Amino acid sequence: MRILITGGCGYVGSVLIRKLLKLGHEVINFDTQWFGNYLEKHSNLKNYKKDVREIKNKDLKNIDTVIHLASIANDPMVELDQGLSWEVSCLGTLQLLNYAIENKVKKIIYASSGSVYGVKKKSEIVHENIDLNPISTYNKVKMSTERIILSYRDKINYTIIRPATVCGFSPRMRFDVAVNALSFSAMFKKEITINGGNQIRPNIHINDLVDLYIYFLK
Repeated sequence: MRILITGGCGYVGSVLIRKLLKLGHEVINFDTQWFGNYLEKHSNLKNYKKDVREIKNKDLKNIDTVIHLASIANDPMVELDQGLSWEVSCLGTLQLLNYAIENKVKKIIYASSGSVYGVKKKSEIVHENIDLNPISTYNKVKMSTERIILSYRDKINYTIIRPATVCGFSPRMRFDVAVNALSFSAMFKKEITINGGNQIRPNIHINDLVDLYIYFLK
């Protein structure tokens, strides 16, 4: 399969692309590489240092599936320039969808976030059909991008993934997410500091999340 990935040099993408290449897929990756490029060279990998907003119609030619990971990655970064986040996620996705449809791409898989649900009561069961209540700009951008994709439901096959907070090792490591931060502190400071202690937060291991993307390729 010929797969176009946006944001493939990031925390999740760096693991996903390695697995896709091992499975024999051809991968075309577009990423600004703000945080570097940890992808090893491979005969089936084309890696472009390019913003998702700069993708052209011709880049979608002969693509089977798009895995859309690109976004401004978390709440603090979004707050640095909220307009940039809306442009990258919403306008970038709109343009990407139009190009994909013109080129008869079969499917798009979008990386949203479990944060679109907002804060729920401990007793409340969270599932895909409950109302969304995003709190931060990051959450609202993800929800709005989902709705852009849903508006094209009659024109392209889509899957929207809403992951929990990801943890585990990646070549492009992140230590700002909860489990990784606690693990880092334990290893290098020999202590773990808990502020509060009553918080509940869903987590998913990066390998399980990557396997989910691969499952939906099928």
